[in-house]
Amino acid sequence: MKEISENITALTQKYLDAMHKSAEELQLPAPSFEIMKCEIVEFNEVNKSICVKIPMQEIWLNPYGTMQGGLIMGAIDNAVGPLSLVVASRNMTRDIRSKLLKPIVMEMEYIYVFAKLSEHKKRRLIFESNITNKDGDLLATATLTNWII
Repeated sequence: MKEISENITALTQKYLDAMHKSAEELQLPAPSFEIMKCEIVEFNEVNKSICVKIPMQEIWLNPYGTMQGGLIMGAIDNAVGPLSLVVASRNMTRDIRSKLLKPIVMEMEYIYVFAKLSEHKKRRLIFESNITNKDGDLLATATLTNWII
């Protein structure tokens, strides 16, 4: 647990340093991160990667009992978002291309969203992301393109 706390502290400080802002000027964590009850379980500054654990919530389900696609994209964005804030100056998501491989259901209890910066060219950032369950089964993949503002 101490390592997770240190990772979150390091990530937050990196973000503050990158943005030249004080904690009072930012809304950290982001409201969407809190609503989804996200938890950073790993942040690797050297590899420019992050893992976020998200508990399943019944309100996310569609009529088929699986996680609604837009909320899956929200889960992905809640991993890429914090990472993007520390690897580059202010940026925004421009494109998300995803592939949903297996249904995400309540019985999974948690999903894990992994994200990694795979390319940084001028104003363009490319992130690779995947979602797994606690057994490591691959549920979804995504490539995100962010633009530095």
